Amino acid sequence: MFLFPQSDDITGGLPQGIGFLEQEIYILAKGYFFAKVVSRHEDEKMSNDFENSQEYRKALEIAKKQQELYKNVTKAMSPEALAKFQELSDKLTEWKNSFNNMPGLLKLAEMLQNYQQEVRENEGLTETEFEEKYRSEIEWSEKLGKNGWVISEHSNPADIRNWEQLLCEGEAKVAEFFDGEDIVILDVIIEGLKEKYVSDETQLYFKNGMQAFENEDYMATAMYLLALLDNRVNKLVDFPNQRMSYRVKYSNDGFANQKAEDFRQLTEKRGIMSKKIYFLEMYPSLIAYLNRIFIDGLYKFENGIEPPYLNRNWLMHGRMNRNIERYECIQILNALSVIEFMFGDR
Repeated sequence: MFLFPQSDDITGGLPQGIGFLEQEIYILAKGYFFAKVVSRHEDEKMSNDFENSQEYRKALEIAKKQQELYKNVTKAMSPEALAKFQELSDKLTEWKNSFNNMPGLLKLAEMLQNYQQEVRENEGLTETEFEEKYRSEIEWSEKLGKNGWVISEHSNPADIRNWEQLLCEGEAKVAEFFDGEDIVILDVIIEGLKEKYVSDETQLYFKNGMQAFENEDYMATAMYLLALLDNRVNKLVDFPNQRMSYRVKYSNDGFANQKAEDFRQLTEKRGIMSKKIYFLEMYPSLIAYLNRIFIDGLYKFENGIEPPYLNRNWLMHGRMNRNIERYECIQILNALSVIEFMFGDR
């Protein structure tokens, strides 16, 4: 298990018996090692002991070589050059001390500890138990989906919390995350989809949809993109039966096979963060969004009450009496991007 420093002075947690240069290398290597572990924690099991890790052994080897080089260089220096060298060394020491007390490194260590604890707590949980444990997070994600927004692979927890505030002003406000001033996420999504849809009908529908989007013909855009959304979901998701009704298909029962396989794979990889993103954020919001887009629900034709949001049946059957807005097309583009992210590279 990692031994984390107990104070703001990270040097207090250093192993005994290592020299000054080795201390610097240790601090830098340990910070690098933390970042490396956090970035790859979905795919590899973490080392149980930093001091026995390959990164640390390499760092000490480099430190010893640098120490020997330092001795040889200083012997050959004139007194004036040595004084300049010492001045530079003092500045480096000052920089090192500021780095040692950097709160971010301690915060990273704390995050890593919390991550390890969460991995242990969730080991052995079934999919049902896992989802029950985080029921409140799932319900919040479903709320976003019911309001037109699938949690994006381009978002982070801070963004999602901000979406809650934006929803208070109406679902159109969330589009600012994708398409606001100096925001390029929508461009990234469009370019990513363009790279995916390079052949057969996907290219034709996407090309025509984006041409209409650029011309601000949002009704035509929605027609093309919803047809593409229907195509990609049915092609990529492992539904128990392709002929099941939309009401069953776009539910947890319809996604049961796909979710079970994803849960199994992420459990094997001990990918707790990916599991939380998929099962607490993306799956709940995606299923809720697809349910809203493809199922009439309370807004059946015979009732004569048009839904206050985009619905495929009302659009494709020529029953809409309002113009489709830009943000509603962004919602479809975002859903397409998440679907390709979750299922497209398998």
